[in-house]
Amino acid sequence: MKKKKLVIIDAMALAYKAYFAFINRPLSTSSGEPTSAVYGYITQIFKIIEDTKPDYLAVAFDSKEKTFRHERYELYKSSRAKMPEDMIPQLERLKEVTEAFEIPIFILPGYEADDLIGTVVNYAEKKGLTSYMVTPDKDYVQLVTENTLLVIPGKSADELSIIDIPAVKEKYGFSPSQMIDYLALIGDASDDIPGVAGIGPKTGTPLIQQFGSVEKIYENIDKIEKAGLKKKLEENKDNALLSKELATIITNAPIEIDLEKCKFVTPNLDRLDKLFLELEFKTFPKKLRQIFSDRGEVLPEMDVPEDTNSPSFDNVKYTLITDEKSAKELANKLSKSNLFVFDTETDSLDTFQAKLAGVAFCIKEGEAFFVATNPFTEIDGLFTKDLSDRLPLDAFKKIFSPVFADKSVKKVCQNGKYDIAILRTMGIEVNNFYFDTMLASYVIDPDQKHGMDFLSEKYLGHTPIPISTLIGEKKDPSLIFEADANQLSVYSCEDADVTFRLYKVLDKILQENKQQKLAYDIEFALVPVLEDMERTGVKLDIKSLNSFSKKLTKMIDEYQKEIFNHAGEEFNINSTKQLQVILFEKLQLPYTKKTKTGYSTDANSLEALKGKHPLVDVILDYRQVTKLKSTYADSLPNLIVPSTGRIHTTYNQTVASTGRLSSLNPNLQNIPIRTDLGKEIRKAFVPGNKDNLILSADYSQIELRIMASICEDPGLMKAFINGEDIHRSTAALVFMVSPEEVTSDMRRKAKEVNFGILYGIGAFGLKNRLGITQGHAKDIIDTYFKTFKNVKNFMDSSIEKAKETGYAETLLGRRRYLKNINSSNRVVRQFEERVAINMPIQGTAADMIKIAMIKIYDELNKMKTKTKMVLQVHDELVFDTAKNEFDKLLPIIKKNMEEALPLKVPVVVDTGTGTNWLEAH
Repeated sequence: MKKKKLVIIDAMALAYKAYFAFINRPLSTSSGEPTSAVYGYITQIFKIIEDTKPDYLAVAFDSKEKTFRHERYELYKSSRAKMPEDMIPQLERLKEVTEAFEIPIFILPGYEADDLIGTVVNYAEKKGLTSYMVTPDKDYVQLVTENTLLVIPGKSADELSIIDIPAVKEKYGFSPSQMIDYLALIGDASDDIPGVAGIGPKTGTPLIQQFGSVEKIYENIDKIEKAGLKKKLEENKDNALLSKELATIITNAPIEIDLEKCKFVTPNLDRLDKLFLELEFKTFPKKLRQIFSDRGEVLPEMDVPEDTNSPSFDNVKYTLITDEKSAKELANKLSKSNLFVFDTETDSLDTFQAKLAGVAFCIKEGEAFFVATNPFTEIDGLFTKDLSDRLPLDAFKKIFSPVFADKSVKKVCQNGKYDIAILRTMGIEVNNFYFDTMLASYVIDPDQKHGMDFLSEKYLGHTPIPISTLIGEKKDPSLIFEADANQLSVYSCEDADVTFRLYKVLDKILQENKQQKLAYDIEFALVPVLEDMERTGVKLDIKSLNSFSKKLTKMIDEYQKEIFNHAGEEFNINSTKQLQVILFEKLQLPYTKKTKTGYSTDANSLEALKGKHPLVDVILDYRQVTKLKSTYADSLPNLIVPSTGRIHTTYNQTVASTGRLSSLNPNLQNIPIRTDLGKEIRKAFVPGNKDNLILSADYSQIELRIMASICEDPGLMKAFINGEDIHRSTAALVFMVSPEEVTSDMRRKAKEVNFGILYGIGAFGLKNRLGITQGHAKDIIDTYFKTFKNVKNFMDSSIEKAKETGYAETLLGRRRYLKNINSSNRVVRQFEERVAINMPIQGTAADMIKIAMIKIYDELNKMKTKTKMVLQVHDELVFDTAKNEFDKLLPIIKKNMEEALPLKVPVVVDTGTGTNWLEAH
């Protein structure tokens, strides 16, 4: 007879895991209620029910009271961070959800969830049940038996690992019950269980294997041959025995266990549906019913009013088109429409190489068409799947090119830059690109996810068909032509349909937020500009890079010799562990911040040690040179596209929360500029031909000018209006000397303050930047604020406004939500206060250069120039300029940049030209 199954869940462990899984993009309702932990917890419950199909189900919670372990050992869990503030309100929600699922909760003052779970599974084993303990905590290994298994959630909700006795022995090298003795030796940092000082896993495991338990180790202490190990054990005997006591999970806690109450039953649907609605988990009601349907139960549909204007995804009409006649009929229908969505399906993410498998179109909700294409010819050779029944690519281009080119019809996409690039590679131009749902999501909330699946679940309550159903779990796009045409059609049509519905929802939110201008006139309008820049690319001087690489190789060799000389021995410079030994054990340098592997040797830590020993300075130089060689000198040539002979970066509009563009392959925003050696990289960026020059146009101190304009400080405004050196003028006012008396050191300090203020710098930060005492730094900042009173007023009002509204915004209404701006946690709150100060400035600068790019791109197109805008890096635009167009274009470029967004102080753009980017900058 098959044993019945009991599943018991460590609620807090699962909730914390979910909370930190979303830490970079936390979830919350539209009213601001945090929901990350609750969302992850429910997702795991769904997965657990699906995978384990329990007969009995229960949950254990930790109590807020101190436990008997705290009484036994005062330092128990003493170093644990305080519960995050936005986790606290989610605890009650976790319990509400658990009760609505009709799952019994075990909780007992003075005991941890571990003890309650240990007690329940011990009871269940005696009753002949098979138990599953669901938790990411390794301490539970000690409870594993033939009939009690550990279930560990993975990184995603789809991963659950089941740990049995063989798995424990394979992973740890001993039986489950010996985990207590193992922890008694090595300790447990997460719980502040001390263990035996100096004994780690590599030493502890052999001891357990040899002696079996802590008690046996001490009974046979004389059999330990290593004097050092024996000494550690003898000196820490009390700690070892105490640690075993602390690590032992209680299996006889005084709780009442009634298995009948633990029977897995149908949840309280009305209550759960209400909670899902409140928490805005739109896909969960459907998911819940699906799970119980799989168990053979039929649950009534959620009782919500139907939206008569929005057909459900259960009643859709998706059409596969493979012949010319039907394709022409569709093209005619699209040409008569006011607006349509399109979505391409390809076999690669490389827009230069990808082959088109088809395009989906949607004109209204619930109805979409997929035109399956065959891009292959006989010349391409044999193909594993016959595509002769699909529309040849030439026929597709002939039929649909006029529709895409039609300026009277609006086009909508999700991540339209990619789709436009794909069609452009095929020879199809897209005009009147109107709306991008991905970018609309970014404008609405830059810190949320912007993928279509996430947006569909959040705003439509619908989970789209996963691409893995077509091309496998590895999501290999090259398999797209292996997919069944009908399945591909349904998948792609749904994407187009979802995008159409999202367009309606997101456009409404943009209107409510008064962000339509920002979305339409900047983000959407920038798409064709960036696509053209990416397609144009920039030429590299390979000889220059190769020569630079050889120079760097020689420098690396010299630095290595110098490092070994200072260290007094040879070692692997790139090994963190070996470097730690040299710096902190051999040379006895002051410790830096602590990490899991010892004391940190990262850049910030080494910078703090500069001047303490010549080795540190040389290592920093060595690291700079090795990074330049590997990241740029050696890597950039490999990124050249053979068909164009250029590198083609990809610009991202939805990564930086401030509105700034980012780029990858290569990341141009990180091209070095501060050091002379780093600047050499720019020398390799050259014009496309001998008749061209590189033109650089760079905003001068734009963020300071924006701050001066926003806060209208008389001192700052006067300096900019009079064209003064702002840092010298600031120094003169702060240090109360004439501009002529300002020393280079005074100017340097003023510059650090000017730029530091933009990021809400405090005395501690300025102290580190200037290498002065904190008192001196405070005096400088205090004097600065007395001198520029409106700057301080601006900073204070920015924080106050953010606290009232919950977000900071730019002059054009770009928002960044600050969920922790009112937090009682000082560190968390102060970070968001700095963001509240910086966002209006940095975000406005981002808006400004985007407007300039759009205007310049339009001018260049109108004039049909040979000159192309090829790079955007921070506040700088770079052009591959025809020499005979230079005189005509320079004033146009300057004018459009300087007038992009009028300020109350002059906007200045510095320009330069040269045979490479370094010369021009």
